[in-house]
Amino acid sequence: METIKLLDGTDWAVDDLVEKMHDNEFYYGYLNKACLSSSSCKKLLEGIDSYLGSTEPLDSNMKPLREGRLIHVSLLEKDKIDDYYHFVDVATRRNKGYKEAVKDPSLEGKEIMLSKEKVWAEGIVDAVLDNPTANDLFTGGEYEIPGVGYVQGIPFRAKADCLRDDRIVDLKTTSDIDSWYYNMDLYNYDAQAYIYMTIFKRKMFTFVIVDKKTLKVKTYDATPDDIQRGYEKVSEAIGNYIEGVGF
Repeated sequence: METIKLLDGTDWAVDDLVEKMHDNEFYYGYLNKACLSSSSCKKLLEGIDSYLGSTEPLDSNMKPLREGRLIHVSLLEKDKIDDYYHFVDVATRRNKGYKEAVKDPSLEGKEIMLSKEKVWAEGIVDAVLDNPTANDLFTGGEYEIPGVGYVQGIPFRAKADCLRDDRIVDLKTTSDIDSWYYNMDLYNYDAQAYIYMTIFKRKMFTFVIVDKKTLKVKTYDATPDDIQRGYEKVSEAIGNYIEGVGF
């Protein structure tokens, strides 16, 4: 049985750990400190203090995480949306109807969101599916697949939007699709591609990018130069981790 030693010194059977990673509280909580990730690499590249300030469990209700989950479920697990969500047709979260839904014991385990957020997410999904190339990329794969493994000797976690036989497909939203390549470097998506290709043992990584304002969609295959740059960033981030924390 394959095992992995995490940053806190605990040993896990990989299959058991991956199964627990389907739980968002475990993934964004315990594993936020016990593994590195593409997100933590971004913090480590800013400096060890930035990383140490980010190791508390992430608030899964933060707007970007909340909206990202809804878009991904709407696209990749549409048949489960009613299992995961309850939508309230009110203007804001300050509305009495929303607050009552949050406290309703019959809705325990479901995420409460606004009906207008569902409509917004569906608009983005429709734009993706109306693009023939993007539609093909997301058809017939495995969705929302967690993974864990060693990257340059350090335990990393990841969750792939879509796994295919030959590649990983990842959905990104942006407010300026024409600045994609600049943003890829700025937000270290090249490092993400390298990490995911290492963990999931795929040779290709394709981004599907959708502009939240214009609903324009394009696809981009990470190049060998992108992956090399990602490798170098991850090496630097790991070096900063070992120097600041140890391993």
